[in-house]
Amino acid sequence: MFITALIAKELGLSRVKELNPTVTINGVTTVELETAEGLFRVHLVRDDQDVIVKLEEGSKLAAYYNSLFWHEISTFEKIPIPSAHFNRSFVVTEDENKHSVYVTQFLKKGSVRTKLGLPELEQVASQIAKLHAVNSKTINKQFSLNVQENYGNIISFKKKIQKELIEVLETAVTTTEVADYFMNPSSVIEKVGILTHYLEDWKDEDADEKEKHNVIAHGRLTAEICRFDEDGNLVEITEWENIHLGNPVEDLANLIVSSADVDIRRKKFMKIFQVYFYALVDYYPPKYQLHDLKRWFQEYQPTVLINGIESLLFTLSEGSDDVKQDAARRWETALNDTVDFLTGNYISDNEHPFLSQKENDD
Repeated sequence: MFITALIAKELGLSRVKELNPTVTINGVTTVELETAEGLFRVHLVRDDQDVIVKLEEGSKLAAYYNSLFWHEISTFEKIPIPSAHFNRSFVVTEDENKHSVYVTQFLKKGSVRTKLGLPELEQVASQIAKLHAVNSKTINKQFSLNVQENYGNIISFKKKIQKELIEVLETAVTTTEVADYFMNPSSVIEKVGILTHYLEDWKDEDADEKEKHNVIAHGRLTAEICRFDEDGNLVEITEWENIHLGNPVEDLANLIVSSADVDIRRKKFMKIFQVYFYALVDYYPPKYQLHDLKRWFQEYQPTVLINGIESLLFTLSEGSDDVKQDAARRWETALNDTVDFLTGNYISDNEHPFLSQKENDD
């Protein structure tokens, strides 16, 4: 990758080993570099600095700059969570194309896990409590304004392509071998339709009250952006492109629905909430109660599932059969449970609202 050589020269790096470049779900290219000077991650996006850009390109730029703003402020404010440190930003020109680039440095390599057990989930929850404890009223006001505007652009693009993603999923579960990864592929699109109609009609009566509890949220907290060392310790949370001000349960719901085994999501999610909540109390006592998180979790699951279709399709397009089947099962069982919960067809003890009556799912 010629552009990496330009970046290494700009940074004055030696003995550079470039790892395979990846593209985030928002379209930002990242490349990790092992060098004599340490471990670096390069983030870049084509940026011709036009005043008017198409929605898709605007979404990529918004994601890039949100991630940049996060790494700048978390480094300068020394926010104590496992995130790479900002190094510098600049513009690189390659074949008359301009690329906006920023570089972060991280201290320890970690590996990604396709799903997380309870100990890993609790570690992530504890660290996210530190993020949520950062008072959005005391942090740089311009930061809050910028990330909200950028996140709005990202969401606008996601809404535009939502129908296309559902159509791709429908094709996958009805006409391709992908259907084999699902337990009941014939019912998937019908239940997705139930959720989309529910979200179209749903009016959050408590929206103003919830807004009072908004925090700086990661926005896409899943197993694939959490890195662990060989001893199982969380060493880094990556991909900060969807950072925004939102309800605290957004990160927890995304994490649990996307990354926890079915049994943990149904029966042990409150343990994760407890670890999060009591860690938060130590850093910055919230003005809501633990039972509020449980209620918000129920309310937010339809949104998590619809937003998660893009990530699910990405997983189903690559990886081993076991990884694909696990991802499909986690998402499909959450879909089934949520639809049953919304329609009243659900056995609950009122303590664990996602305790399933479906013995054959366990």
